[in-house]
Amino acid sequence: MDIETKEYLLEQFSTALDTLPDAPEADEAGRRTDLYSLFAELVALKNEVRLESRQVKTAFDEFRAVFETLQASQTQLGGELERAHSAVPEQRRATLKPLLLELVELRDRFEAGLQVLHHYRPTRWVRWLGRRRRERDLLQAVAQGQDISLRRLEQLLNAQQVVALAAEGQPLDPHTMRAAELDQRPGLANGIVTEELRRGYLWQGELLRLAEVKVNRRPEPAAKPQPPEPERNEPPAEEP
Repeated sequence: MDIETKEYLLEQFSTALDTLPDAPEADEAGRRTDLYSLFAELVALKNEVRLESRQVKTAFDEFRAVFETLQASQTQLGGELERAHSAVPEQRRATLKPLLLELVELRDRFEAGLQVLHHYRPTRWVRWLGRRRRERDLLQAVAQGQDISLRRLEQLLNAQQVVALAAEGQPLDPHTMRAAELDQRPGLANGIVTEELRRGYLWQGELLRLAEVKVNRRPEPAAKPQPPEPERNEPPAEEP
């Protein structure tokens, strides 16, 4: 295609473009939203936001109620656990005390049995039969076994902080001692413990068993005889 032809075609195309009617401008109503539609959309959006706000508020209220319930349950559970923990030592003491009392009774019996064995003397009949050595060996074996058992019991009681009360020679303490018998020793003051009849014990600083003791009571001095009153010589009554 030559240059003249190209120019001719371009001129024709330009003329055709000039002869075309002008394109209608965009309708302002198309570009602008209708006020009614805008208000309708705003009302719908407002209602939707209000509905969603109510739903969110309802959800928050439900969550708050759940949280309050959980918090109350946690507080109640904490109180129950605290009461249970505080009640454990008391329950343990209530369960352990009868057992410790039985161990104390058993210890006293072992100690009494050992004292009997230590003070035992064979009779003449045994010596005459020539069985003194055999009996002595048997008694030593029994005493050794009881001594081992007694020491084991004392270790168990010491592990639980059970200690014996020191009563002999001390004034009578009504909180830890009970006067079972009276003794009369002029050289001691009234109320002094002269002998332990049944040993008392403390458990972790608290009384486990009362001590039964013999308490001194000084004899009262004999009353001095009163001298006889002198006889009064009264005048005889006058006859009427």
